[in-house]
Amino acid sequence: MNLVLKSTCIYDSTGAEPFGGYIELEGDKIKAVTKGETKKYEDNANYQVMDCGDRTVTAGLCDSHIHLFLGSMNAATVNVFYTATEEEAAERIYDFYKDRDDEWAIAFGWSHYRWPDEKLPRKESLDRFFPDQPVIAFNDELHAVWVNSKTLQLCGIDKNTPDPAGGTIQRDESGEPTGFLLEQPAMEMVTKQALQVSPQKEEELIETFMKVAHSRGVTSVGAVHVLKIMKHEACKRLEDKDRLKIRVFFAPHMEMETAQLVELKKSYNSDKLKFIGAKGFLDGTPLGYTGYLVEEYADRPGFVSEPLVSREWLKERCRELYENGIAMRLHACGDGAVRMALDAFENARKACGEKDVRNTIEHIEVLHKDDVKRFAETKTIASIQPCHILMESLESHPIFSMLTEERIKLAWPGKTLAENGAKVVFGTDYPIVDLDPIDTIYRAVKRRMEDDRPQDGWNPQEKFTIGEAIVHSTIDPAYMMGMEDKIGSLEAGKLADINVFSKNIFESEEDIPSVKTDLTVFNGEIVYNNLR
Repeated sequence: MNLVLKSTCIYDSTGAEPFGGYIELEGDKIKAVTKGETKKYEDNANYQVMDCGDRTVTAGLCDSHIHLFLGSMNAATVNVFYTATEEEAAERIYDFYKDRDDEWAIAFGWSHYRWPDEKLPRKESLDRFFPDQPVIAFNDELHAVWVNSKTLQLCGIDKNTPDPAGGTIQRDESGEPTGFLLEQPAMEMVTKQALQVSPQKEEELIETFMKVAHSRGVTSVGAVHVLKIMKHEACKRLEDKDRLKIRVFFAPHMEMETAQLVELKKSYNSDKLKFIGAKGFLDGTPLGYTGYLVEEYADRPGFVSEPLVSREWLKERCRELYENGIAMRLHACGDGAVRMALDAFENARKACGEKDVRNTIEHIEVLHKDDVKRFAETKTIASIQPCHILMESLESHPIFSMLTEERIKLAWPGKTLAENGAKVVFGTDYPIVDLDPIDTIYRAVKRRMEDDRPQDGWNPQEKFTIGEAIVHSTIDPAYMMGMEDKIGSLEAGKLADINVFSKNIFESEEDIPSVKTDLTVFNGEIVYNNLR
């Protein structure tokens, strides 16, 4: 019996407007998409018709940028983003772990920008609650950790420990570590111990994540490394057991040997688990003053930060991978880092000739006006996270002290990239923000802060329409993943990955936050059902 979904609002990601009709599934594929009314499926025992009313039906949502394992851990631990003080955050971590026997207390999401005086956290506030158990708490950008004294002791970090290249161990007046470690080289000094779990636990955590993804209509993810953690082997074990119910397109760290990356490309190429390139970090973030800029920070004259790799190394690495048909996904938040990435991509194409290598720049939190058109010219994909604009209010956004008024016009850009020919893909960067594609769409369409202001949106020229936001959450990420011929749109012959929203998302932009997912189909199988 074939499943048939009926709705008055089907958005297939190929046309400009939604339409009423039917989607017939057969096995793991879409057999037919019918526009308008038909009697074919009525009172026919060969079909199971699910009437979705006026709920919007889309292709399964593709989150182009997540950190799979840390996101899986976030789903199973505690998030302290919504805390008003450092002390409240420490207490919330304690409340979560006080009746558990975990070896490590792990937390996510703290942001000192939400606390009084924006002071960085210190080990003493955690020591009060955790004198003997090691604690590691990731900040909301995953660019810093807050740890207690026990963690520093276990990991051998003291006043004599030098800062690793590219990382910072924050110290007090006497040189003692304060418990704040900035950027990945410093974070890795503690995460190597804190995040060690058994293979069975890895699988359990990823399956917990999948349940969350299904409840949000997400059927595909672009999984990129952070802290050199990937876990594609765990995904492979789940795939072999037929328990991988989400498509994982992964990108491990770019420092891997080229031969290893080539082997991953050969070995991981299924429709459910696929290697799609190498991920690298060119800088940190502007809000942490680690984003590499073309021009100085307005509040730090003469300071532009510095890249994490040299231009020469990056160009050679990019050329070598491009020659082997391997794409790069480069974290570049500052406009200086974005320019470095574009230069490297352009150099590789000139050196090796035209290839179907889908290089991507991630985040693009500051963009220089001279580089806007270069995305299309170099065929570089722009991977942006609309929720990254968020602060409690526009007035509290730190970027206004960091950049001049003119440069702020291209801070966290959106529509400008698309209008200038860039292929734009959306993601959440989970667990940096929640795995919430509805909020992604809302922020892309309205560009409002947490207080839902300004009414017309921040830099309103960067706003997308609802249809465009869905396209950037479906078929465009499918292109980035090299799967546009199999997923990302509702067309006959494509794999049956489908999301059904709880209402007609096109009716009211203001009402988008109330929308949820009511039904998720993955590979022809209903994996989440909240239809009433």
